[in-house]
Amino acid sequence: MDEVAIQFGPGGRLLGILTTPGRDGDSTKPIVFVFLNAGLLHRPGPYRLHVRLARDLAERGFSSLRVDLGGLGDSLAEPDMELQQSVARDFDEIVQLVESELGPVEIVLFGLCSGADNAIRLASEHHGVTGLVLLDPVCEKDEGFAARAGSWRKKVVMRKALEPARYGPWLKRQLSARKSSRRADEESMDKLSVRILPSVEQTNDAFSALHERNGCVLSIFTSYATDYYNEEGQLGRVLDVSEYSSFCEELFWPHVLHTYPFEPDRRSLIEEIRGWADRLGQKRL
Repeated sequence: MDEVAIQFGPGGRLLGILTTPGRDGDSTKPIVFVFLNAGLLHRPGPYRLHVRLARDLAERGFSSLRVDLGGLGDSLAEPDMELQQSVARDFDEIVQLVESELGPVEIVLFGLCSGADNAIRLASEHHGVTGLVLLDPVCEKDEGFAARAGSWRKKVVMRKALEPARYGPWLKRQLSARKSSRRADEESMDKLSVRILPSVEQTNDAFSALHERNGCVLSIFTSYATDYYNEEGQLGRVLDVSEYSSFCEELFWPHVLHTYPFEPDRRSLIEEIRGWADRLGQKRL
């Protein structure tokens, strides 16, 4: 594969790493993955996840751009501009860059956490976006959410109660946890507030637009999302999108942490995205 660092945009204020298949690799596909920042992390992503994915995708014929949006990593902020306006302006520059480097291409946006929020908003506004990979996007609770959450907690308690050898240490942890429960509750309530969440209407618009463009969406939810998501298929149920299952794949991994800090989980994610990308490539032929 080939990798090159590129400064672009007015005054070269933005920086990204463009990865393309090498001459000995698979034939280049007319699809480019754009990796958006996850929260305040810079372009390599958590635990270099974006780097590994970009290089894996290059071996399969896909180009990609790992980019720092304005004010993050090595990219300079656009002065006197609100965050969402800055993201939209940056994405216009990103589109110009990939088209100048690769020619006419379709764009798949990859985003974790706030990156997923930005991807949803951008997809509804840009016709060149035909794919989304969303890690822990926001999702409305459905009618069965509360009952499932209660059943889940009950199963955990019963399992502990039926294992006497583990009951003592578990009870000790519970008593210790009560001392910091107020802080934990506040953190749980606040963890979504640091994100500028897309509205339900924006999410519906993005998914509907992808359907009209014959695109595809992969959504994966982890333990981070269990305050608002607790069953595979919930996102499809709360969205008002026709033929959702025909172009959307939705997975629930409650055993996985939000930023994929453990290597087996990262490998599972890379493998899942690899298969999804291959299916997308076949669909676009």
